[in-house]
Amino acid sequence: MSHCMETTTTLMMTRLVFRTTPLTARRKRAYSTWQTNTANLTSMFGKYVDKTSVSSWNTVIADLARSGDFMEALSAFSSMRKLSLHPNRSSFPCAIKACAALSDLRAGTQTHQQAFAFGFGHDLFVSAALVDMYSKCGFPDLARHLFDEIPSRNTVSWTSMIAGYIRNDRAQEAVWLFKDLLAEESGSVESEDEAFVDSMLVGCVLSACSRVGWRSATEGVHGLVVKRGFEGCVGVGNTLMDAYAKCGEMGVARKVFDGMHESDVCSWNSIISQYAQNGLSDEAFCVFADMVKSEKVKYNEVTLSAVLLACANSGALQLGKCIHDQVCYLMHRFIWSVDTDLRFGGY
Repeated sequence: MSHCMETTTTLMMTRLVFRTTPLTARRKRAYSTWQTNTANLTSMFGKYVDKTSVSSWNTVIADLARSGDFMEALSAFSSMRKLSLHPNRSSFPCAIKACAALSDLRAGTQTHQQAFAFGFGHDLFVSAALVDMYSKCGFPDLARHLFDEIPSRNTVSWTSMIAGYIRNDRAQEAVWLFKDLLAEESGSVESEDEAFVDSMLVGCVLSACSRVGWRSATEGVHGLVVKRGFEGCVGVGNTLMDAYAKCGEMGVARKVFDGMHESDVCSWNSIISQYAQNGLSDEAFCVFADMVKSEKVKYNEVTLSAVLLACANSGALQLGKCIHDQVCYLMHRFIWSVDTDLRFGGY
């Protein structure tokens, strides 16, 4: 192994060691002074991690991918392969995830070929990751081809393909695919505990319904939400409310909002925005007033932007000035916070 490759490998592996190994503050400070010393890094790498172990490399790749260091994750995968180690079924999903996050079709295709060569082309988790990768790279038809070849699909597979259609502005096909899922589920699943549909998948489908504006589809998914007991999920409630609003059913959207057991700032922002966009400024003002009075959820920039739109639509100049003052205050506070972090953070 070349000196350059060994140095790169050591840096990545040592970084993982210090993320996953309990360390004292003194040892962490020592690490900061060691990070340019290859000899020390190599010593720590050899002490904590077996670089001939595929499992160790899998941990590195997964850790980097979870942290958003996607280029480093791909570099780690490449370094493992250069060591002539044979990847297993756990090696590929995170590497493919990194390709998807970078929208790197070339690297994704190469990883796909390697997965196929090592016999994992039809592995359930590898296939779901590939579906997601091709969708994020802008090739939903390739993703669908892979999806159709998966012998036994699970929730992750269905969610990846439906979300892929939505991401590529093919929401209508997402709704149709969800209907296929329900048909397959009813024909093959006897227990609801084994059902394919979960709250995340329902949220994706409702997002598709809001884009196509199909009231009947939205009502059908709403019935499923009630049947499966997803009403308590804030994310589902938010997307359901948005779907009804996009269908022109503001009255139903408000009922969904009022019936939510819990609500977050996104819930309030959504109903206020929908009122403002539909020209119902008075209703938007009332909801905003309720939000301020409740003190359970703090309004943010998105809230104020929606209220400003309502002010513009109704000509409420005085209220608009008050909201503008709040916007200026939030901007000033944000700038002060950033400046403080820069000063005391030593940047």
